[in-house]
Amino acid sequence: MMTKHFKYLALLFIAIGMQSCTDVVDLDVDAAPPELVVDGVISNDRELYVKLSQTSGFFDNNAFEKISGARVSIFENGQEMSVLDESPNEAGTYLSNFKGSIGNEYRIRVEISTNAPDQIIGTWWSTADTMKRVPNIDSMGQMSLDRNTNPQAFFPGEYAVMYFGDFEGKGDYYRLIRSLNDSVFAQENFFITDENLDGFYFGNGLFPPVSIYGPFEDPEAGEEPDSLGVRLESVTEAFFDYMQVLNTQVQTGSPFDAPPALVLGNIHKENEEGTYAFGYFRVVAGSNAGLRYEP
Repeated sequence: MMTKHFKYLALLFIAIGMQSCTDVVDLDVDAAPPELVVDGVISNDRELYVKLSQTSGFFDNNAFEKISGARVSIFENGQEMSVLDESPNEAGTYLSNFKGSIGNEYRIRVEISTNAPDQIIGTWWSTADTMKRVPNIDSMGQMSLDRNTNPQAFFPGEYAVMYFGDFEGKGDYYRLIRSLNDSVFAQENFFITDENLDGFYFGNGLFPPVSIYGPFEDPEAGEEPDSLGVRLESVTEAFFDYMQVLNTQVQTGSPFDAPPALVLGNIHKENEEGTYAFGYFRVVAGSNAGLRYEP
């Protein structure tokens, strides 16, 4: 009995000791001032959009606050072509039906006079970028692939493949965007450059078609087979470099990695050298194709 009582008393003292060592520590962390965030794109075949928001504090649970009431305009070869309208359904999103043309130069001007902190109020410009040519996607096909085929596949099955060719002349950068049943693959960065393979054609000779999805899963009874959409975009070298740096920062996590660096986009404040917004205004041209899986 003495031994049993001793065990109970020991546990009680440990519990009391643990409670007595519990302190609430209030961290006094300086909040960084809000910064402008810009996300936008102009293309040759889709609606032009620009989204404006501002960063929030690290401990804030709210999403980035949208910025309404700005004046956003698009310039082509130095001339203002269209003033974007703010969406009535989504605050901070500005839209225009204006489309770009390959070979022309584009930039946006964002004028913010209200509904934002003082450091964000002012005029902001994107760096001028030229809309680059984009090859057509010649075709898409369905192929049975495994480890012994060309292209190879780690898991055997039916895959979607894409045939297209690069233009002659180095300096082309492409981004591949995929969607399955109209849902875009999130956080996907699939880029192709002709730095070492100028003028190549995927799907002829040494270079097999590009395997872009698979293996497909057979549909359940009564369901439609999967439908895959593909968009090939030409992007500028500057945006390609920006995404490579951003992707490196996102993958940082090892104790031996260098601390993340500030990734600057192409939006700067007028008359304030060195003042940049987060985000990027992209100038792209697009080519689209699709395929429905045939079980």
